[in-house]
Amino acid sequence: MKALVLAGRLLFGAWMLLYGAAHFFALVHAPTGHEPLAIQLMAALVHSRLFDVAMAIQMVTGALILIGVLVPVALCVVMPISTCALYWSVILDHQPAGAVLALVAFALNGLLMLAYIDYYKGALQRYALALGESGRSSFDSMFVSPKGRASRGQFVPALITLVAVILFYAFLVTGRTAQWCLLMLLFPGVILHARRLHDMGHSAWLLAVPAVLMVAAFAIWLHILSLGTQLDAAVPVVALVVSAGFALWGCIGRGQVEANRFGAPVTV
Repeated sequence: MKALVLAGRLLFGAWMLLYGAAHFFALVHAPTGHEPLAIQLMAALVHSRLFDVAMAIQMVTGALILIGVLVPVALCVVMPISTCALYWSVILDHQPAGAVLALVAFALNGLLMLAYIDYYKGALQRYALALGESGRSSFDSMFVSPKGRASRGQFVPALITLVAVILFYAFLVTGRTAQWCLLMLLFPGVILHARRLHDMGHSAWLLAVPAVLMVAAFAIWLHILSLGTQLDAAVPVVALVVSAGFALWGCIGRGQVEANRFGAPVTV
């Protein structure tokens, strides 16, 4: 087995290194393709210089795989290129020779990753904590699971992070893509506020009000729903104001632990 892995690593590494280097020394040229979609995609990759980027990645990772340095990482980095080459050859271009080569490269890449599976076990954990994270403040506990609580000290940093992402999509991405991405951010926003309300002793069902308003606002922004000119202008404003109010409430509201500490009555 070790001999097979070594042979596969040397073959795949040399292949990636030589093909990538040959591209930059103009010994081989990017395939032009035979089918319309394959031709269009390859032309776009070449003219945008993205094909050069792919070949540079292929050359560097091939060298690392060949000499046995950072092999698991190099295999992961080059896998998307192997996948794209397979898709272009098999799905778009339909040429048997190119498809076979792309399939062999993809298979070698995948089999070598399986051979190094022990190095990926940490990355394959279902729940993993980043450096400095604790179980109480991890992404899963703040933005995924509605069960549990979020203290004010946990809520505020998580809210700032969420707002920063919202601002990124709203002002840097923009357009319809940004609107759909912002709509998806409603889920972690609701989860975060639900956990905060639990800590404050209130039902998370209160969030139905801002959630429904925000969904209606996005439906208007995406031209899926129209309530008339006046309501189309008013609903998004009301949704943003109500949502901001809940966020502010979460920032200044006192949790049950804080209420007990200062002798205030606890809401159940």
